[in-house]
Amino acid sequence: MGYHVDMDEDILGEPKFYLDGRGANLYVYDKCIVIDRTQGGIFNIGNRTYKVIPLKYIIAMQIKSTGATTGFLEFSTYGHENTNMKGFDRIDDEDNINFSSEESAKAAREILEFVLKKIVD
Repeated sequence: MGYHVDMDEDILGEPKFYLDGRGANLYVYDKCIVIDRTQGGIFNIGNRTYKVIPLKYIIAMQIKSTGATTGFLEFSTYGHENTNMKGFDRIDDEDNINFSSEESAKAAREILEFVLKKIVD
């Protein structure tokens, strides 16, 4: 029998923002972000892949809007190994959320503003 931990309700509270990305979902909380690559609900024990990044460890962000290619929202942290990635290689970066819809692009801009205010204080 499987065990399910619903951290977004029990531990982290309700997410402030959500971005439905391509191949991953992004949940933004007051003190961290969660990148969920399962698309099956975060924090399920088993075949789930997610990354939690405390906001205090985010040192930079980059956003690329949609257009001829997919847009992305990238988070840089201390020791981020993929900061040398260029161009289309960025879509494989584990600290990126890729998106293609205008709705997701709007959510990415709102997330960038929210996180920026948190990390510059």
